[in-house]
Order: sequence, then C-alpha cells, then structure tokens
Amino acid sequence: MRGVLTVLPALSPTQAASRSDGKRSAVADRTWLLGATIVDTDDMDDDDVFRAVAERVAACDYLDAREIRPGTLTPDGTWVVTSVDDDDTRWVEPRGSSKHLAALAAGAVDALPPLRPASSQAVEEAEHRLGHPLPPLLRRLYLQVANGGFGPGTGVLGLAGGHRDDLGRTALDRLDLRDPPGLLPLDHWGCAIYSYVDCANPGAQMWGFDPHSGLAEHSFYPEGFSLTEWLRRWLHGNLRQPYFAFAPAPEPPAEA
Repeated sequence: MRGVLTVLPALSPTQAASRSDGKRSAVADRTWLLGATIVDTDDMDDDDVFRAVAERVAACDYLDAREIRPGTLTPDGTWVVTSVDDDDTRWVEPRGSSKHLAALAAGAVDALPPLRPASSQAVEEAEHRLGHPLPPLLRRLYLQVANGGFGPGTGVLGLAGGHRDDLGRTALDRLDLRDPPGLLPLDHWGCAIYSYVDCANPGAQMWGFDPHSGLAEHSFYPEGFSLTEWLRRWLHGNLRQPYFAFAPAPEPPAEA
C-alpha cells in the first residue's frame, strides 16, 4: 500500500521526523504519496544484513540489472544464444527474471567485476565532511565489503576512490550545502533521483530525493524506514525507488 505523508522540506530530516508542535510551513501543507511499497521482511538484524550483502559481493552478484548475451527463451526455459553482428551487444535483464536465470544457466551472463573496500582514510574524510559518524552498518560495509557499487539502482555510491554515479560523482562529490544537514547521498536511481541516509539520526532513517517534485533543493522526504530495512528490502527483491506524486486536492463541499 502507499503511505500519505506531510513533508517539511525546510527542516532537517531529524527535526522533521521528531517535530510535533503542530506548526506547518506553506510547503508543508502539500501532501505527497510515497512511491515505496510497504512490505514485511523477516527479522534480519544488522549482522544478518551485513553477512548477506558480503556474500552477494563476494559472489560478484551484487546488482539488480544484469547484462546477458542476446538470445531466445524456449518454452522449456532454456536460453539459446543468438548470433548478432556485434559480439559486444548485451541485453539488460532484472536479476532473478526468467531470462536472467535461463541465461545464467547457459553461461550467457556477463560476470560483474570484484569490488574493493574503502580505506579508513576515505571513511574518516566522509565523517569529517558530514560532521557526523556514518551509521555503523554502512561503515562496516564500506570498510570490510566494498566502497560502493553494490545494491539497488546503479549501486551504492562510494566514498573517495569508490563507486560513482552517471556523472562521475562519489557520495562526497554529491554533497551540497543546500541539502539538509547530516544527509549522505547513498544511491542513484537514474533521472536525478537519489536515496539518502540520515547520518544525524541514530536510527539511520532513509530519505528520498526526487527533483521532479518542482521544489528544487527542497525535494527531500522521509521514506519511513531505516538503512537496515532499506537493505533488507533490496536483498529480498522488494525495494522500490523513491518518487513523488501529488495527492489530489479534496473537492470543496457543494453549496446548498
């Protein structure tokens, strides 16, 4: 189902999540629909999530979009590779789809490159720039598993020397003084849509950024779940990218 949420873009994520004084800005009077589907996941704690992500990275199976050699899926589920003029031609299929699994069984899925962890200096630089420590789970993943590159969308953004978005920017390159303090850009979904994690919040709450809202740098909203839950959903294959949609305004009552 979709949740309906009032957004307070002028406040920091921590303030917006905890504010209860009843005061609202003009922008806060706009109601948004959350694009993320509310789903239940099992009781994976941070250690379970860490191990599961580490296993995916170690197996070089850490992205949702996989490149396969062109072919045909037969009625019996076999992937038959077809000849094309350009041998470098690849199709992109969702991980776990029938075509991906059949191509994988046929040895027609391109291997992903191995990932390397971030340096301790890169993590310390990020925390210095943010003015807050990274969430413990994210810190462990950067230091012990990979400097980004795994996860939903185009992959978690790296720190210095790590994975970059389509414009060649790391998470630190994407930091902007106009953004609410404490937010770290975590994932690029395409079309300038990003997921952020609130490093100023002990619960490491996730925030979405969708510039198609028309609110420019104020296009942030809380997604209503933590970094741990965000990664759980990705591991279970039921994480959706954030997006904004205006809720229709209620019709005024008819005059008697």
